[in-house]
Amino acid sequence: MEQNNDQSADPGQPAVSRAIAANVRAARTARGWSLEALAARGGLSKGALVGVEQGRGNPGVLTLARIADALGLPLTGLVDGAPAPLVEVLPAAGGTRLWRGEHGGHGDLLIGSDPPVSAELWRWTLAPGDAHVSAPHGAGVRELLTVLAGVLTLDVAGTRVDVPADACARFAADRPHTYRNDGTSAVRFVGVVLLPGRPDPATSPTRPTG
Repeated sequence: MEQNNDQSADPGQPAVSRAIAANVRAARTARGWSLEALAARGGLSKGALVGVEQGRGNPGVLTLARIADALGLPLTGLVDGAPAPLVEVLPAAGGTRLWRGEHGGHGDLLIGSDPPVSAELWRWTLAPGDAHVSAPHGAGVRELLTVLAGVLTLDVAGTRVDVPADACARFAADRPHTYRNDGTSAVRFVGVVLLPGRPDPATSPTRPTG
């Protein structure tokens, strides 16, 4: 039986943290999973998951991606505060900032689609010297991007390419990958993360954790 670790998010926390906490807890309990079960499936510590469900701190993109993958949800399924309407228009200042670079860059999750066709639309700005290092996403995840300004250095599993303004790239994101700005001006690009259809974890057999 779970003890007091499974608490509601602090109402004083930012709205995004409260939404993430509520969505993760709701998705986990809907599947009948304990904190330990979700932590094992996501490759996380129970303490980290408790912090997310209580709305504490600012979980990174990798932590949220692992939770979303374990639950079979897109990242937007964790950060959205309400179900999407039939038609949704995102204002210019919309989106959720999930990454901040050491030199002033940022990554915003703008909008996403729900299963069975799951995709996430991201907007990135990398200041000179910024780098976003990502561990492999789930099996079969692919990314598409187009560079709006500057030259993006993209490293996928040790293969490095420079993507200039107005060029596009696609790559297998189930391998380690890095976005980097080695130039002297800001790099701006838009990316789409494509998630393959997965069985609903709520009805799928439990995966081995050993």
